[in-house]
Amino acid sequence: MFKIHTVSALTAAITAALSGSVLAQDAAPAEPEHKGIETIEVTVERRVQSIQDYAGVAQSLDEEELKQLGITSDIRNLANAVPGLSIAKQEGNVEIYIRGVGNSNNTELGDAAAATHINGVYIPRMRGIGSQFYDIERVEVNKGPQGTLRGRNATAGSLNIISKRPDLEEFAGMVEVGYGNYDSVNYDAMVNIPVSDTFALRAAAYHQDHSSYFNQASPIVDLAPAGEEDASSVRLSALWEPSSDTSVYVVGDYTKETGTGYPGANAYEALGNGYNPDDLDEPRDVLYHGTQGDMDSRIKGIMAAINHDFGNFGVEFTTSYRELDFEQVNAQSVGMDYPGRNNEDQNWDLYSNVLWEQNSESYVHELRFYSTDDSPLIWTAGVFYYDEDQSTVFFSFADQGNGYQGTEYTMPEVESDSLAGYVDVTYEITDDLRVMAGYRRTSEEKYRRGIGGNYGFWFADSTWSGVDAVRFGTEGFKFKGLDRDFGFLNDADTGPYDAEELIRSGVKNWGIRDTFDDLLDGTCVFANGSACPNGDGTVNRGGASTLIKQEGQAEFDFNDWRLGAAYDISNDNMVYFNVATGHKSGGFNDTHLVDGELITQEYDPEKLTMYEIGSKNDFEWLDTPMRVNASAFYYDYQDQVYQLVQQVGDCPSCDVPPTAALNVNVADSVIKGLEIETKALLPYDLSADLTMLFLDAEIDDGVVSDARQSHNPGDLPEVNLKGNDVPKASDFTANMKLSQYFDFQNGSFDWMLAAQYRSSYHLTIFNSKDYDSDPNPGFNDKVDGYWHADLGVGYTMRDGALRFEGYVNNLTDETHSDKAIQSPGLNLRFYNLPRTYGVRMRAYF
Repeated sequence: MFKIHTVSALTAAITAALSGSVLAQDAAPAEPEHKGIETIEVTVERRVQSIQDYAGVAQSLDEEELKQLGITSDIRNLANAVPGLSIAKQEGNVEIYIRGVGNSNNTELGDAAAATHINGVYIPRMRGIGSQFYDIERVEVNKGPQGTLRGRNATAGSLNIISKRPDLEEFAGMVEVGYGNYDSVNYDAMVNIPVSDTFALRAAAYHQDHSSYFNQASPIVDLAPAGEEDASSVRLSALWEPSSDTSVYVVGDYTKETGTGYPGANAYEALGNGYNPDDLDEPRDVLYHGTQGDMDSRIKGIMAAINHDFGNFGVEFTTSYRELDFEQVNAQSVGMDYPGRNNEDQNWDLYSNVLWEQNSESYVHELRFYSTDDSPLIWTAGVFYYDEDQSTVFFSFADQGNGYQGTEYTMPEVESDSLAGYVDVTYEITDDLRVMAGYRRTSEEKYRRGIGGNYGFWFADSTWSGVDAVRFGTEGFKFKGLDRDFGFLNDADTGPYDAEELIRSGVKNWGIRDTFDDLLDGTCVFANGSACPNGDGTVNRGGASTLIKQEGQAEFDFNDWRLGAAYDISNDNMVYFNVATGHKSGGFNDTHLVDGELITQEYDPEKLTMYEIGSKNDFEWLDTPMRVNASAFYYDYQDQVYQLVQQVGDCPSCDVPPTAALNVNVADSVIKGLEIETKALLPYDLSADLTMLFLDAEIDDGVVSDARQSHNPGDLPEVNLKGNDVPKASDFTANMKLSQYFDFQNGSFDWMLAAQYRSSYHLTIFNSKDYDSDPNPGFNDKVDGYWHADLGVGYTMRDGALRFEGYVNNLTDETHSDKAIQSPGLNLRFYNLPRTYGVRMRAYF
C-alpha cells in the first residue's frame, strides 16, 4: 500500500511537469496544433461537454469499442475496461463497486451505492441491465460521489447508458448476426426512419442465447447447469423537434431473459481441503442435483424527455415508468468438484432449494431548469421525485429430513419514495478560472409489510423415527408465494402465525414424490411414500415456527453538496480541485416480536466525502499527440452498515434480553488513491492507452459480529475490522489498450488488444481471517492478482456497407471470483466469464 503524501507528490510532479511543458510552448512563436486525439463528449454534469473540460474523472466508451471489448449482453465485462470498477452478478442482481465503494445487500430493502441510469433516468433495480447494451451511443462511468447532480445512491459514482436517438436527416438500418463458443448466437438490428423534417422513429432489437459456462459434474446427466441464458430486447424511440427550441424524446423498451439462473458454487469444502477454487484446472465443474434451475425475467419501461429553450434559460421535464417481474428457482449444487473429492456417498436425490420472486414498479419524474445563454454563470436547478412499489418472495425449503425447516420472507407491500431539490452552478471568474458549487436536499421514506421467519416441524410416533421421511420440493413442486390472501396483515394479530396454514396456502402444486403434505395430514409415511407398517397409521407432530408480521417504516433527510474550482493553464491544460459528498439510503431491519410488541430497528444513510485534485492535459511530445490526466483523491467514508448482534427492544419479563444480528452503522473507512490516464497517437495509425489506479482502501474503525461462525446470534463473536482492506479494492490496477487502423484499396482493417492487470483483493470485510479458536480455510476470501486480456479484429468494406469482426474475450481463460457469500459451511463464489470467442457480420443500409 502507498501513502497519501505519495499520491500528492506524484500529482504535483505531473502537474508541474505538464505546466512547464505548456509554458515552454507558450514561449514559442506559434503553438502547434494538437491533432488526432478525439473529442469525447459526456453529460456527467447534466450538460454536454468535452471530457477534457470536465473537472473530475469519467470514462466514456462508445458502441464500437464496447463490441470490440466484448461488452454486449453481460455487463460484467465492463469491469475489465474501467479501472476501479467491480461488477458481480448474483441471483440476477447486479452489484457495482467503484474504488471499493458499493453494496451487496440485494434484498428489497437494499440500495446500490453506484447510481445507474438509462438515458439519464435513474434505474432502482439493475436486473436485466446487461441486455440494454445494444444500439447505444455510449456508456459513461463517473467515479466519485455524485450526490448533488445524480442524487440518491450515487455514493460510489454513476453509470449512464445512453441509447442512440432517432436521426431526422436520413433513413438508415443495420443487421448483425454472430456466432461463438458455448453455442452463442446473437442477432442485432436497427432501423431509423425520418418521417418528416421534424419527426423520426428508431427501432432496435437484440437477441442472444448461449449454453452454460459451468459443467454438470454430478451423475445426473439430464440436469442442465446454471448459467444458460436466452435474452431478447426491443427498443422503440421517437424524436419530435417542432422548432429549434423544442424537442420531445420518447423511448420504450421491453426485455425478456430466461435460462437456468445465476447461483454461485460453494467453495467451502474445496478450500477446506487445500484447493483454491480460482486455481483448479476445472473450476467450473459443479455438482448439481435436485430441481432444474430456472429463471424468468421480464422488464419493460417507457420514458419521455421534453425540452424547451426560452432564450435565457431552458426547461427539461423527464418522466419514466419501469416494471420488473423476476422469478428464479436456484440450480442447487453440493459445491465445486475438486481432485480427491468423495462423491460416492453423496445423495443426489435431494431437492432442498431456494426460490426468489420480485415485482417492481417505479416512477421517476424530474423537472430541471438550466442556463442557455453565454453569461459567465452556468447553472441548473430542479426537483426530483422517485416512487417504487415492490412485492417480493424468498422461500427456502429442505428435503429429506426428520422434520421440515425452512425460511420464508414474503412481502406483498414494499414502498419507497424520494423527493429532492437541487441547484448547481459554475461561475467563470475569468476566461481561465471558474468555480463550482452545488447543493441537494433529499427526503426519503421506506415502508414494508409482510410475513417473515422460520418454519419448524417434526414428525414421529412410537414405532417410527421419521428419519429422512419428509420429502418436500420434488419434481412438479410449485410455490405461489404472492398469490395468497394477505388480508390478515390488516388485523391486530402480529403472530406467530399458523405455519401449516401458510405452507398449505403457498403451495400451488405439491411435488409428485412429496410426503410433507401427507405428514401434515397426520398420515404416517416413509420417504418413498409407503405407509408405516406398524402403529395405527397416524403420526405425531410438533415443532416451533416463528413466522410473524414484518412491518417497518423509516424516514430520512440528508444534504449533499459540492465545491470546486478549475483553472485553464492553456486551451489544452487544466488543473482542478473538488470536494463532494454522496449518501446511500438508510433503511431498517427485519421485524422481531419482543414481549408481544413488534420491534423494527433502523439504520442511517451512509455518507462519503471526497477530496480531489487533478489535472487534464493534451499536448504533443516529439510530434506525437498525447493526453495525460491525473487525479489524486481522498474518501472519508462514514457510517458504513454491517451486522452487529444487539439487544432488540426492552423485555422486562425476559430472563435474558433478546438479541439479534442487525444491520447497524458501525464502520468508517478511508480510501485514498491516484488515477493516471495516458493516451498517445503513434505512427502508423497506432493508438496506445494506459490507465493506472493506485488505491489504499482500509477500514478505519468498526466492530461487527462474525456471522460466518454460527446461525445462532448468541454465538457470534465480535470482530474488530480496523486495518482490514475494503472489499473488492485492489492496491493496483492497470488497463492497457493498443489499437491500429489500416486503410486498403478495398476496405479497412482494424484491431484492438486490451489488457487489465489487477492486484489481489478480498471479497469480504473479514479478509480471510478466522476469529475463532479453530481457523478454517473454508473462510478464505482472497483473490490473487490476475491478468485479463481481450482481442478484437474487424474488416470494413470500402463502401462501409459490410463489416466482419472476430473477437476473443479473456484470452488466457483466467478464472477469478467476483463475489462471495459466507456463512457456516458456506463460501459461495460467483465467477467472471470464461474465455469466449466468435465472429460477427454487420450490414448497413
